Order: sequence, then C-alpha cells, then structure tokens
Amino acid sequence: MKFTFKRNSKNNPESVKYKERFLLERCNEAIFLLQHKCAQWLEQKTAHLSAKSWIVILFCFVVFTVGGNIYLIVDGLNGNSNKIERSLISRPTNALVLDTKSTTLNTSLSKTHLERMARFQMYMDSLGRSPNGKQVQDSMLRLRPGLLDSLVIVEDYYRSQFKNQ
Repeated sequence: MKFTFKRNSKNNPESVKYKERFLLERCNEAIFLLQHKCAQWLEQKTAHLSAKSWIVILFCFVVFTVGGNIYLIVDGLNGNSNKIERSLISRPTNALVLDTKSTTLNTSLSKTHLERMARFQMYMDSLGRSPNGKQVQDSMLRLRPGLLDSLVIVEDYYRSQFKNQ
C-alpha cells in the first residue's frame, strides 16, 4: 500500500511547480491591485483639471524633457568634460615575465596560479592611481594586512620553481 502514496511526497516536482505558479499568481494579483489603487488616486487628484491645464502640463513636460536631453547630448559631444578621468595602464616594475615555452604539462596549474597572482598585483597597482581606487586598495589592505607580503612570498616560491625546471 505504500507505493500508492508516492504522488503525495513532499519532493514532488509537480507540487513545487504548483507552489511556484501559485506564488507568482499572488504576486501578479498584488501588483495589479497596487497599480489599480495608484491609478484611482491619480484620477482623484487630477479630476478637477481642465483641458487647457492638461495642455499646459503636457507642454511643460515636453519642454523640460527635450531641454534635458539636448543638454545631455551637447555635454556628451562637447569633449571638455572631465567627469571621467583616463589614466594610462602601465606595467608594474616588479611584473613577472613568463616563458611559455619552458613550461610543461605538469606545471600548468602552477603557471595559471602565477598568472593570476601577476594580474592581481597589476590590479592592486592600478587601484592606487585614482582616488576611488586608492580607497578600495586601502580598505582591502586594512581588512587583510598581510596580503601583499604573502603574495610576494608565494610568487617568489613559484618563480624559483620555474627557474629550477
């Protein structure tokens, strides 16, 4: 008799789908109800406006919208804007040069780790060039004080491993 109750198990995919569908339907009903209430509130607040006042409101909306868009387009095409600072990407002085010919298959994992460490070190160097990046770099170093020291130690270990091969 136990086999007849398999359909009522708690992990039945059909019941999970039904629950998800039920939840989505309830959310849709709540959203529709909220939209309906907002529409009624707006109708009550604007019921006393005449056709002439609606035209004035529409004209003001169009003027402000078009004016704002024209300002954004002209400001974007002007080129005198210093809102986005650009800085050159330079290679750090202690960057690691990898020789791809000398690596073998059994050291491929080490090579990928070494490349990741080099990229992270370049990222940390590039963070120090901008004020926002400096804040991010300082917070990372404050939360993990020995991070860069550990990186240098592990990098030296991998570098010596590649030299021995």
